[in-house]
Amino acid sequence: MSSLFTESVEKLASILKNGGIVIFPTETVYGIGALATNTEACLRIYAIKNRPSDNPLIIHFADKSEIEKYCEVSSLAKVLLNEFSPGPLTLVLKKKNDSLFSCGLSTVAVRIPDHIEARKLISLAGPIAAPSANPSGKPSYTKMEDVLEEFSGKVDGILRATEPSYSMESTVLDLSQEKVILLRTGSIDRRIIETRLGIQVEVLESPEIISPGMKYRHYAPNGKIFISKILPSIQEIQSKHKILSNHFGNSSDKSISKIARIGFGMSDVSNFDKMVFNNLDYMKSLYKFLLDCDKTNIEIIYCQEPYDGEFADTIWDRLNKASST
Repeated sequence: MSSLFTESVEKLASILKNGGIVIFPTETVYGIGALATNTEACLRIYAIKNRPSDNPLIIHFADKSEIEKYCEVSSLAKVLLNEFSPGPLTLVLKKKNDSLFSCGLSTVAVRIPDHIEARKLISLAGPIAAPSANPSGKPSYTKMEDVLEEFSGKVDGILRATEPSYSMESTVLDLSQEKVILLRTGSIDRRIIETRLGIQVEVLESPEIISPGMKYRHYAPNGKIFISKILPSIQEIQSKHKILSNHFGNSSDKSISKIARIGFGMSDVSNFDKMVFNNLDYMKSLYKFLLDCDKTNIEIIYCQEPYDGEFADTIWDRLNKASST
């Protein structure tokens, strides 16, 4: 199977209309999508990603009026859409009918991406069901080079366009109940939503999987993650784990363990480390750092705790899920 790699949204829209699978960038991460009205095509996404069958897909729309055709949009949902859409916010809403793929649920997760080419593709093809374009359980892809390496020949088309700017998934809110419930923290901090709208967003565990990110191990590299308030030095890591390390990448000895770190203010930065300067930088850098750890066969990964404040919850969520067993 060959994958069409193109800048033409018209060609990819045609592929989607004919039941194909395409990969396209959004402002958050790359998505792997099918027409949301084509159940057979949506099920192909699960096979390609090796995604658990009970993990729902987010439906991407071009504008608010299209969402209202398929979903019950409350007055609060309209306020949230007006304030944060297009953008990295996903709302779980009750369905009006069964025309959209929804894993058999009475609700569906919807959003409008803040990405010109992505919205044009949706406008031409129709609502697109799309999870992140990555093998299930692994870090999401934010760079085209990683998409091509993993998915070339596995999908029908790949859109070459502006790469993701947030490099983190959308925030997901459940509006299908009386309360506003945070299901997944993401590129919009919960506190920003609360402050702007003067509402309370509750963090509750839902008994039903109605959104991506609620179950299963996610974002996990092959190496073992350790979370530390203060990043230890390489010598301290070597001593703790009783290993010899190839931290600076200058040895071909495969018996030597490789160490990588991500965090603030490192004094001995190596080829494998990623120094970040604030929580926003940390959030945008995390997935690419973890993917690069896999590419260089890093065995021990130290991640510094984020600073308190904006995006801390999102970083903590991804670190905890990536380090879980």
